[in-house]
Amino acid sequence: MMTVATTIDRQIDHARPTRFASSVTGSPSIDTVAGKVRPMIALRSSDDIACIRRAGSLAAEALAAARVACIAGASTSSIDAAARNTIESAGGEPLFLGYRGSEGSAKDAFPATTCISINDELVHGVPSARVIVDGDLVSIDVGVRLDGWCADCANTVAVGAVSAPSRRMLECTERMLACAIESIVPGRRWSEVARAVEAIAVAEGFTIAADFVGHGIGRALHEAPQVPCTVYRSYLECGDFTLRPGMVLAIEPMLVLEPVRHNALGELVGPRVALAADGWTVMVASGAPSCHVEHTVAVNRDGAEVLTRFVPSNSYTTTKQSPSLCNVS
Repeated sequence: MMTVATTIDRQIDHARPTRFASSVTGSPSIDTVAGKVRPMIALRSSDDIACIRRAGSLAAEALAAARVACIAGASTSSIDAAARNTIESAGGEPLFLGYRGSEGSAKDAFPATTCISINDELVHGVPSARVIVDGDLVSIDVGVRLDGWCADCANTVAVGAVSAPSRRMLECTERMLACAIESIVPGRRWSEVARAVEAIAVAEGFTIAADFVGHGIGRALHEAPQVPCTVYRSYLECGDFTLRPGMVLAIEPMLVLEPVRHNALGELVGPRVALAADGWTVMVASGAPSCHVEHTVAVNRDGAEVLTRFVPSNSYTTTKQSPSLCNVS
C-alpha cells in the first residue's frame, strides 16, 4: 500500500541524517546538526530482517493465492478472500484491514485484506462484488503483519487478452522494479536509483504516478523514508537519503498509460486523479489504465535482498559490490 508524497512530507528533512535508529521508530526525532525535526530511518538487525522475511514470505504466498484466483468471472471480493484465508491460516494478520491512514486521517477504515485496483483504478481499490472480465489489468496489493513485523507486496495481473500497450506498460513497470533492486548498494543516494528507474518509464513513454511513493516498513506499514520512483527538486533538498545496510524499504513503481509530461522545472508530472465515493480508491481522471508492482527489500552489505518473493519470481538479489545503474538504451 503506497503512501502519498504530500507537501508536508516533502518538508521533513532526513537528507543528511547524523544518526539512524538501531530499532524501529516511526516517530520524529531531532537532527542534532540541522536542528530540524525529521523521522529517523530504522536500521534493522539480522534477527529483525529474519522476522520481516517470514512476514514477507507469507505476504508473497497470499499474493500468489490472489493471483491464482484472479480470473475472468471472479469477483474482487473472492480474490480478497483467497489472500485473507492464506494469511490467517498461517497465523498472520491482514495488515490493511482496518487501516486508517499513516496518521489516522482516513474517514473510514480500509474494509478488506487486499487493495484490488482494476484498469483506471490507480491504487487502494476496495474489493467488492465487481467481476473481473477478459482484458482487465488487475493490481493486487497485499500487506501482512506476522509476530509484530510487517511486509508489503503487489503485482498486476493481465487477465486474458490485454491490449499490447497495456502489456508493454506492465512489462515496463516490472523492469523498473528490477532496476531499482539491482541498483541498491550501501552508500548510494536513493535519488540516483530513482533517476535510473524514472529513465526507463520516460524512454518507454509512460507516466509515473509521481505523487504516490514507496516507504520504509518494519513494525508499522508506513515508516521513514519516502521512496519515490522519480526525482523532484524538493525531494533532493529535504527527502533524499543514503542507502545503509539494515534499511528495509517497500519499493513500488506505478505507471499510467498516458504520455510523459513535465512541469516548468523539468520534473515529471503524475496523472490527474480523483478519489472514488468509497473514500479509498484512487481513480485516473482520464480513464487511462494503470499498473503497480512492489517488493519489500532489505539493504545488505552487498546490495539488496527481496523479502517478498512471489511465485514465479526472479531472485532480484545482488551480490555485486558496486552494481551499475540500469542501462535503458
